[in-house]
Amino acid sequence: MPTRRHRLILPVVTRNRCTYRLRGALPFSLLALALGGCASTAGPVAGPAGGTSEEVLSAPVMDPAIEATADTPIPDAVDSVASPGLDLDSLVALIRSEAAHERPRSILPFGVAWTPVQPIEGSAIVFRVMQPRGGLEPEAVAGRFADGIVRFGRARHTWLGFAAVPIGTSGILQLDLEFRFGDGSMYQQQVGIEVAPRVWEQTSLSVAPRFSSPPPEVQDRIARDRRQFRAVLDSASPEWLLVGPFALPRPFDVTAEFGQERVFNGEMQSRHTGLDLRGPVGEPVHAAGRGRVVLTGDFYFSGNGIFLDHGLGVYTGYFHLSEILVSEGEMVKTGELMGRVGATGRVTGPHLHWSLWVDGTGQDAGSLLEVEVPLP
Repeated sequence: MPTRRHRLILPVVTRNRCTYRLRGALPFSLLALALGGCASTAGPVAGPAGGTSEEVLSAPVMDPAIEATADTPIPDAVDSVASPGLDLDSLVALIRSEAAHERPRSILPFGVAWTPVQPIEGSAIVFRVMQPRGGLEPEAVAGRFADGIVRFGRARHTWLGFAAVPIGTSGILQLDLEFRFGDGSMYQQQVGIEVAPRVWEQTSLSVAPRFSSPPPEVQDRIARDRRQFRAVLDSASPEWLLVGPFALPRPFDVTAEFGQERVFNGEMQSRHTGLDLRGPVGEPVHAAGRGRVVLTGDFYFSGNGIFLDHGLGVYTGYFHLSEILVSEGEMVKTGELMGRVGATGRVTGPHLHWSLWVDGTGQDAGSLLEVEVPLP
C-alpha cells in the first residue's frame, strides 16, 4: 500500500467564505469531523501529477490560515473514517490544536457610503468604506469605478477614495472593491451606483487669433505644456495629503461652468475643463485643500498656473493668475494664499479657472463642495 503525504490548508478567504483545500484521497467525512461538522459542498479541481485529486470545500466560518500535514500511510481508497492505517484521532487533535492558537474576527460585508448621494456625469464622487463592528480589519483597499482606479487611504476610522465620473457616463455603474488582509487573504464586494446624465451648454467666444489658431512657432511650447501636465496628472502620491473638506479658492461667482462646449472665433475647439470664478486682477486665490505644489509655470493656453497634489491621484489647478506666490515642493494648508487673479493665457477677461482631476480625468471642481471628507 503506497504512502502519500497529505496537506491540509485552511482557509483561503474568497468573497466572504473560507475555502479549505485538501490534497490527496482524504475522505470528506474526515474533514467534516476535523472541522466540527462545518464543511459543506465539495467540487473537483485539477490536482497534482500522480492521479491524486484536490477537493475545494467551502464553509461559512472564519478560521486562521493553518497548515496541517500527516505522513500517515493512507490507503488509495478510504471508505470510512475507521479505515485501518489512519490515525484519525491524532489528525483531528492536530487540526483542532492548531486552530485554537488564533481566531481572528470574521470578514463581514463592509459599509459603503458616497457623496454626493446622486452623482452626475463629469463630477467627482467620494466613497467611504466603513469597518463593520466585530469584522476583520483590512490592510489595504482598492477599487475600480467607471473604468477608472479608485485609490483608498485611511481617514480616521474609514477608508476614503475619490473616483471620476467621466463625461458621457451615466446609468447604473458598479463599484468593485477588493480588500486585502494581513494573512494574504482577499475579499471582494460590489456596489451599484446610479449616475445621472447632464446637459452641457455651448458657448461662443472671441479671443486673439493666436489662441484660436496657434502659429507654428508656439507648437513646441504647447506640446511641452501638455507633457508637463500629463507627467503630473498620470502619477499619484501614495497617501492622503488632504485634511478635512475642500473649500472655495475664492467667492463662488461663476462666469463659466465646467464642461461647456466652446467655439472660439467660429470654430469648435474644446470643452471647458474648469470652473471659472469671477474676480478682478489682483484678488486673492487660496488653496482649496491641503496639498503639495507640484507644478507652477506660464503655460500657453492656461497662463500662469499652479497644480496642487492632494494625494492618491487627486489634483486641483488654478490658472490665468497674475501672480504665483508659492513654489514647487511647498506644502500649503486649506485656505492659504497661493496667487492672485489675472488674465494671462487664453481669456476674454480676468477670472480664476479652477480645475479638478481624479485619476487623470478632468472633473467639475464645483463638485468638491458636495463631497464629504472627514476631519482628522
